[in-house]
Amino acid sequence: MPLYECNEHQFVENLRRLLEAGEKFVVNRRTTMHDDAKYGPATLPEEEFARYETLCTRKAVNSTVYAKVPFVDAYHGGRMHDAEENLHSSTTLKFPRMSIPYYRIEYSVNVWGGTYFFAFDALFDPEIVIEKRSGRRLGKGALVHVLRYSPPREQVLSINLPKGVVVLDVKHMVRVIDHTSNF
Repeated sequence: MPLYECNEHQFVENLRRLLEAGEKFVVNRRTTMHDDAKYGPATLPEEEFARYETLCTRKAVNSTVYAKVPFVDAYHGGRMHDAEENLHSSTTLKFPRMSIPYYRIEYSVNVWGGTYFFAFDALFDPEIVIEKRSGRRLGKGALVHVLRYSPPREQVLSINLPKGVVVLDVKHMVRVIDHTSNF
């Protein structure tokens, strides 16, 4: 059951070599959505964190993130965060209050009894707007910041493959298991 995990360059190079050898194959792509607190604002690089600076602040990468202003996280069921609230920490906060949803993209090709595999994560894009909201904590018709997430663009979800490669989007990835080596 050989499973070869590759980086993007290795995966594309393997496909190019298969094309040169005249092999017939199909590349499978599986996209699954996750919101398991793997990513949060504390671990983002500075250029990505800049998109969240309207709502939160931190001293450096991997440091604790605090809310600057009260805001509503519309993606996570309208969760309300107060100003100065501890939102995310890369080390100490067991249950982060703010996580970033992402797609897990997996490319695979089954050749000669083995599976060549490449996977990466694509974070959802944040959108911060000001809306008029009502509620127990907000009062009647208060203006509040709202954080929404939209799926990443299609260009982010794909890799540059050689011409002539067919990619199929699949729901369940099938990996080849070679039982002949057990005997």
